[in-house]
Amino acid sequence: MEIRTKNELKFFIMADLMMNRGYFSKPILYRIKGLFFPDYIMSFLKLMRKLSYYSHAGGIYKIWSYFIQYRYYRLGLKLGFNIGCDAFGYGLVLPHYGSLGCGSTNRFGNYCVIHTLTSVTDNGKIIGDALYLAKGAIITSRITLGNNISVGANSVVNKSFENDNIMIAGAPAKYIKDALPWYIRDGKTFSDRVNKVENLKKQFGL
Repeated sequence: MEIRTKNELKFFIMADLMMNRGYFSKPILYRIKGLFFPDYIMSFLKLMRKLSYYSHAGGIYKIWSYFIQYRYYRLGLKLGFNIGCDAFGYGLVLPHYGSLGCGSTNRFGNYCVIHTLTSVTDNGKIIGDALYLAKGAIITSRITLGNNISVGANSVVNKSFENDNIMIAGAPAKYIKDALPWYIRDGKTFSDRVNKVENLKKQFGL
């Protein structure tokens, strides 16, 4: 999702922080800890959101975007991440370091979870909110996925599943059962975080 305003940029960064770490602003003790043990995943997500904003801002900001892009690319190599800066909506969760590729032309909704050793081939896919992509899963072909779809580990998705609230798995993937969104299925902690983000979105007038 393209970030076009400073207000949107601030919101996206805060939403990612809440969904991954459970707060909108880092407590002072976490900031001190970060001097010795950097939180590279959150640094990557912050650079991703900044690159989306500055690459579309034009003017002098376009020049600044090249510097951010360089830092984003280098940190992506370090972590094993290959994600286009406009690919994801807000609240993206990246649980671990490790190889994952989501391309730059694919478009994902909000509150997605992408585990390691996953690949989403770069060919303009449209994927809804709250995708849960388990470890080792691959999404190929130019397909469409609905909202709140969980993809089982080591699955290969090569056709569209446009129904919402389902689990798919297998190679090739097939419908397994109806399923709750991952942030409800995985406990109150995550559903509370989603509620906080949605309330913040209203406060920002977005």
